[in-house]
Amino acid sequence: MKRWRRSLAFALALSVAGALASPAARAQDAPDEEAQEAEDEAPPPVQQQKGRRKVIPARADVGAKDRRATVADAKGGPSEKDRGKAELPVEERAARGVAIIERGGQVLGLGGLLAGDGRILTALSPLGAGNDLTARLADGTTVRVKLGHHDRAWDLALLVPQTGKWAEGLTASSRDPVRPDAQIRSFTAARGKVAAVPLVLRSHRSLIGGDDRQLEEAIELGSRISPLDLGAPIIDEDGRVVAVLGRGCAPNEGKPCTPVAFGAPISAIRGFLRTVPPTAVQPAAWLGIQGVSEASQVAKGVRVTVVHPESPADEARLRGGDRAGSDMILAVDGVPVTTPEALADAIRTHAVGEKVPLTLLSGGKYRQVTVLLRAAPDPKAAATKKPEAELPPPSSGGKATEEYRK
Repeated sequence: MKRWRRSLAFALALSVAGALASPAARAQDAPDEEAQEAEDEAPPPVQQQKGRRKVIPARADVGAKDRRATVADAKGGPSEKDRGKAELPVEERAARGVAIIERGGQVLGLGGLLAGDGRILTALSPLGAGNDLTARLADGTTVRVKLGHHDRAWDLALLVPQTGKWAEGLTASSRDPVRPDAQIRSFTAARGKVAAVPLVLRSHRSLIGGDDRQLEEAIELGSRISPLDLGAPIIDEDGRVVAVLGRGCAPNEGKPCTPVAFGAPISAIRGFLRTVPPTAVQPAAWLGIQGVSEASQVAKGVRVTVVHPESPADEARLRGGDRAGSDMILAVDGVPVTTPEALADAIRTHAVGEKVPLTLLSGGKYRQVTVLLRAAPDPKAAATKKPEAELPPPSSGGKATEEYRK
């Protein structure tokens, strides 16, 4: 009896010791379960199957970091590429919206791309006579540009790219740039690259612009400016545009005016952009087909009925005609199209000069071709064969020099 009592007391002591053991000691008994619980940030999904709950195991090849990235993308969060750009300093992000204006490989000046637009705002005076202008973008590519609009007085010009489409650009600032605490920067080009440089703004003052017109509220500079930097945007602390570098004259009592660089303020820029003609737009991309909506037993798309000679579609050897021998366009760069209108909209999202893949169905087989988009031919222009419009000649004042001082 005594032996039985001692055994019972010993067993009871062991039970109490186990109940008082630390959580860390208990965790050592089941490391796999604890690690799995820590790794999974959310409970696995549950499916109903024949009245029973079935647990779907999490993918073993996806880490916690990848799962967080997937969730962020699914919720519309910024992509890895966009986050990388957002982490760049303000001036580096803004520099991606600055183009180098060239003619025959020679730098003429700089220009700022309008956000969500692709056209380039720059100074008129450095462009000289004639077109043959190109713009070198942040990734090193060059696009042909034409003058779409200009203002001699404020020395402003709007250049319209004829090929390509650059998505990154600059926006206007609502802050007064002439502030004691302002940190203002402009841009310069060195070895084909654009870099931000500090700039001092002194005050708003009256100057003389092109055609001897009076400029009110022009921004006086307190820094030296290279003539090759004309047309560059001037930005504030947030990377927004407060002015554009141009050339003009500072009046002197009883003496000829002194050539100076100045900043064309946002008010002048907005007035300039409000007067841009509707024709100063980028040419629309052209495929060169006619088609009708059609649905087969396996797919829906746009069946090609006519292929225009010497068009991008003709060069890619698309086939038109009757149902038996023609191609059906199913998608443009992966975007499904089922009507001629949807096909036209998909083509318009791309720019002249882009290579775009088309998914086709013909003879019961799928194939993919790549078309090089061009602008549609202008029958009137082809008939008249007029030369390209040239830039306006320099202002009659002729007082500007190649060096600009403060």
